[in-house]
Amino acid sequence: MSLDRHGSDVIDEDECRTLLRLAGASGRVGRLAINGEAAPFVIPVNFSVYDETILVRLRPGFAAHHLDGTTVTFEIDHVEPYSKEGWSVEVEGLARLMTYEEVARLGRNIPRPIVMNPGMRVFSIQPERISGRSIRHDYEGGSRPPSASWPNRLRESQPPSVTDTPMNDEIPRHQ
Repeated sequence: MSLDRHGSDVIDEDECRTLLRLAGASGRVGRLAINGEAAPFVIPVNFSVYDETILVRLRPGFAAHHLDGTTVTFEIDHVEPYSKEGWSVEVEGLARLMTYEEVARLGRNIPRPIVMNPGMRVFSIQPERISGRSIRHDYEGGSRPPSASWPNRLRESQPPSVTDTPMNDEIPRHQ
């Protein structure tokens, strides 16, 4: 993997597609971004992946009304807060409302609802651009930590991190 300008590992397209398939099969929630009138409109969506196409299921409303024929961004991620490792995949593509006949042919491949009153409209997003990044704090593989490029004066003026602070049972007691 190569590093981007922020020090994150760039995930290749095949790995991004694998992460999308696995996340969709595991019932994870993704985020769908649509251009709104004043600002982007971002909503959480349940999704699945079928034949390299992302499928989302929506109720009638703003998103469903504005989605058909629109280029959208779909994002899925995963972060391990304790190890500070994670990944993110973004997909840009054209969203299209699927016909009832197309949805019927999908069978069990349509997104499984996670809400009490799921929407019945299924949209497909055909990926046109896929990109991904991963973060990990394992620099033994030859990757330089991003902080290595910071000037010493900036690193020295930073407050101690949580890992530099002793645990409660290690705090020296004054006698």
